[in-house]
Amino acid sequence: MEVKESKELSELIETIKASMKYFYKTGCALQEIRDDRLYRDISDTFEIFCRDHLGIGRAYAYRKIAAARVIKNLSPNGDILSNEACIRPLTKLEPDEQRLAWQCARDTANASGREITSADVKNAVCLIKGGNVTGNKARKNSYDKLERIDAVSQEFKKAYKIFVEAIKKAKNSGWETTSKEVVISRLEVLKKIVRSNE
Repeated sequence: MEVKESKELSELIETIKASMKYFYKTGCALQEIRDDRLYRDISDTFEIFCRDHLGIGRAYAYRKIAAARVIKNLSPNGDILSNEACIRPLTKLEPDEQRLAWQCARDTANASGREITSADVKNAVCLIKGGNVTGNKARKNSYDKLERIDAVSQEFKKAYKIFVEAIKKAKNSGWETTSKEVVISRLEVLKKIVRSNE
């Protein structure tokens, strides 16, 4: 290992140890160590490095990396103030879906005058994936109440669901039936229509 890489690895290890509770910094440092294979002179694998030098397991490290990638997607500066539990459900989505789900969760929380919770994000992810919102009865009742506050018509919900299904179908076909660029341009048109009265 070069002196520069050794110094870089030492700095990253210190960053991780000092900021374990700050998942964004930790995830970015772990990703750099893994991607650049900075561990290779002191450990055979990234997993062994994490265990022996950081005292963390493989799953923990990969969760931090995935959450940091989501934060980079939502805000390139990494300035979103949230905890990993709120971000984790977004790791199951594509980058564009992550942004949409985060906006949906933020709107839900704002409608109630509170901070975003992991339940808000989980519900938004379920909506994006076309599934039903799950959880205990209280959370379901809360979601129904928020839906009424947001004043979403049945017609809009139906059209939105059809639109999302069409996008998923195009994506699953490898964008053969409808190109990704066309979908993005149609979304931009929709944004302009919505914002035209602002």
